[in-house]
Amino acid sequence: MRVPVAALLTYRATAQLTPTEQLLATLLGAAIALAAHSGKTAVRAAVTPSPEPFSNISLSLAEDALAISLTWLATRHPYAAGTIALVLVAVIMLLARAVIRALRALFRGAEKELAE
Repeated sequence: MRVPVAALLTYRATAQLTPTEQLLATLLGAAIALAAHSGKTAVRAAVTPSPEPFSNISLSLAEDALAISLTWLATRHPYAAGTIALVLVAVIMLLARAVIRALRALFRGAEKELAE
């Protein structure tokens, strides 16, 4: 539900733009929400198997603090909040790229072992 809601919020927030600009902004808003949600899901999947509860608790508290802080910052200093959000999306994209490369290398190694 996060991606469609983000797209809807972006659509309504850009009502003053031309229809083409509004559609592009809506697609960009949905893409950013998808990247953010995917990154959060990947981090959660990496931390959840941990047997101790402290990493999950710490991650949840950090997520909440970041969401509250960024929301407050967006109401007071929207350009700073936007910049931080873009930096976080870029970090997520870089980390996703690294994970994909690592998985490819892992599966290439498994293919070589099966071929032998």
